[in-house]
Amino acid sequence: MLANYTAWRRRRAFDLLVLKKPSAGVETYLVPSIGVCVDWNQDDELQAIFRTEMEERAPHLVAGAQAMIDGTLSAEITEQCVREAHTIKGTAKVMGYDLIGDAGGRLETDWRAIADHTLEPSAELGRRFLALSSHLLPAVDGDPQQGTPELSDALRAVIHGEEVPPIPEPASAPAPPEAISMAPELPGPEPEPVEADGPSLIVIDGSGGERPSVNPNVGNLGGLLASSENFSAGETTGVDTAKLYRLINRVAELRLDAEALAGTIEALRMAATASPSEVAALASRWETAVADIGEAVTEIQNQAVTLVAVPLSTVTSTVPGLVRFLARKTGREVRLEIIDDDIEVDLQILENLGNAFRNLVVNSIEHGIENPEERVAAGKSATGTLRISAEVEDGRLSLSVSDDGRGMNWELLKQTAIENRLVDQAGEITEEQLRRLLFETGISTSPTHSELSGSGQGFNAVARLVREMRGTVRLQTEPGAGTTVTITVPAFQSLQRALIVEAAGRRWGLAEPAVLDRFALIDADRVTVAGSQEVVWGDGMLPIGSFANAAGLPDTEAHRDVVVVSTQTGPAALAVTSIVGVREVATKSLGPLVSGTDLITGAALLGGGELALMLDANALGESSRKSRGGVSPDELARVLVVDDSPGVRQIVAGALAAGGFDTVVAGSAEEALEVVSGGGVDAIVVDYSMPGSDGISVVERVRARSTTLPIVMMSAVAERADQDRAKAAGVDAYFDKSDFREGALVSTLHSLLERADRGREAHAQ
Repeated sequence: MLANYTAWRRRRAFDLLVLKKPSAGVETYLVPSIGVCVDWNQDDELQAIFRTEMEERAPHLVAGAQAMIDGTLSAEITEQCVREAHTIKGTAKVMGYDLIGDAGGRLETDWRAIADHTLEPSAELGRRFLALSSHLLPAVDGDPQQGTPELSDALRAVIHGEEVPPIPEPASAPAPPEAISMAPELPGPEPEPVEADGPSLIVIDGSGGERPSVNPNVGNLGGLLASSENFSAGETTGVDTAKLYRLINRVAELRLDAEALAGTIEALRMAATASPSEVAALASRWETAVADIGEAVTEIQNQAVTLVAVPLSTVTSTVPGLVRFLARKTGREVRLEIIDDDIEVDLQILENLGNAFRNLVVNSIEHGIENPEERVAAGKSATGTLRISAEVEDGRLSLSVSDDGRGMNWELLKQTAIENRLVDQAGEITEEQLRRLLFETGISTSPTHSELSGSGQGFNAVARLVREMRGTVRLQTEPGAGTTVTITVPAFQSLQRALIVEAAGRRWGLAEPAVLDRFALIDADRVTVAGSQEVVWGDGMLPIGSFANAAGLPDTEAHRDVVVVSTQTGPAALAVTSIVGVREVATKSLGPLVSGTDLITGAALLGGGELALMLDANALGESSRKSRGGVSPDELARVLVVDDSPGVRQIVAGALAAGGFDTVVAGSAEEALEVVSGGGVDAIVVDYSMPGSDGISVVERVRARSTTLPIVMMSAVAERADQDRAKAAGVDAYFDKSDFREGALVSTLHSLLERADRGREAHAQ
């Protein structure tokens, strides 16, 4: 370490001290001044630094490839190539040179595999490495995102074994080993999410377009559930990431099915009336077999999950360079502490955290830590401290970014909100309202916009990204003392722990990281304030809201338990019918057709065909605050959902409830006609394919009674001829269950009901 420090000192200025405290001990080291910012490849100073880095590092990779070809490869050269490729990957990504970053990432992976003896070096592999390494430096003059065709061809040759492209003129000779910099990887800008087109009607009126082709998938309920393989294409790994995530999800589903089957054994034993001893013996053998299957599947699941686990340092190692640049740009003096970043979490989680993590670091330095003069005047050290810490517990990753700066200026935020007409100047403005504005709007207290901040989207972007990962974000601040923002998300994307509750006659799921507490209502210390119940919790009181009302449904059941969830504006208490318990679940996102609401984040597969809709804790808490008066069925349009699949019924009914509808469900044509006969139904959503009397016959029999009742049909198997039958029967809109239009079902129903209302008004006149 000292040798590296001595070599570095001859080439770099050091003014950033990094304290790294892994579990193995404490290590202190210094980092070079590598700058990062938005559009870094447009900054002449940073461009020059990047080119210098590439001129120093790429030749070492060229030399390592040549050593492999010559048969002179050593462990020292291999480790050196791992470090050089790692740094090139990080620096290129943060500078916006995506293809160079991908090439560096592939070289790092393969050189590391050689070092671990899981990849055998050979002359042929060396030639591929030589071509790829030789094209790195010339690509600096190419397009930042696309690189050069030669580098692209060379990368494909390494990944897919294609023909090796020509090798350019040799790069400059490598520097001696002692001059190698151990510069950390820098964070690369992540792509902005692409907004989907708004929902559109596909009302069958003779001018409708072609429906997309369907590949029915029973596990995805015909397409109502989206696949969970939102893997990254930029990072190369030793396995097919798409297949790996599918494996994890499928194994999780299989384990849950095994558990559900095991739960039926006792019921079978109790129900046996003939030859009880034989049935009991058979049940015992089944029980043993199922237990063995469950144990084996759990082991496979755990092994599969570890294949996508990477150290948190994959992200935190990028921070020193970012902090160095931000400190230089803002005139701050910053001391950085990184604690416990050797823990391993899901690669997909880390990649999704990239933008949120960078925004918090930028915010701490730009808005939190004061300049040296201001700190000294306030009696502080001229150097501010930025501390990053992490821990994984019970499947949850908690990542905190803290600073000892000026803290949140609520008064300034309040004035900014008033100036932007985000709050009523005449009314009382609470800290809770300001916290909500901070996370939900583009409010900013910065007087000017810069390349670093001022847009007001920092906290908003963090909240959005964390919500997408079914996590929570918590802000703690003290004026003059600093601010801590803690992100809590599942440590693994495909398999998560969820608290399952019952409310409004249905099962719901909450990501466990968002649950702060749960207890029986009878044991709670309650008081009545202004006609509403509040519960003593922590150091204060929390109003008790209705979980069912917050989910958009009437609450007609007695409450036995209370769940306290974390929201951006503080904890929220919700009363539920009962708490089922914490379950390890396989989660899937909703397909576009039934998505489009912030409240529902996906579905938790519980095994045995059961599922629970996963709700976002923050959105649930906000909805509870707005629905304190309760939700009356008379206020909502009532939609009948007809489908033979319990999972489909729950997903569609839940999506419609979140979209502002009251719902009733039926599992067969006979049940549906009985509900319609009873009256009080404003619209129908019916499945095309059902046992016995199909959806078409349901439509025909309903139309015999009413020609104006809006009817929407869904299917995952119907052909064009079936759609024609549906149109002829009187269907108003037809959807494939895997339709790609976000929120189309809810928006279509609203439009059809509005059209029906206008028709009735016109008829009345």
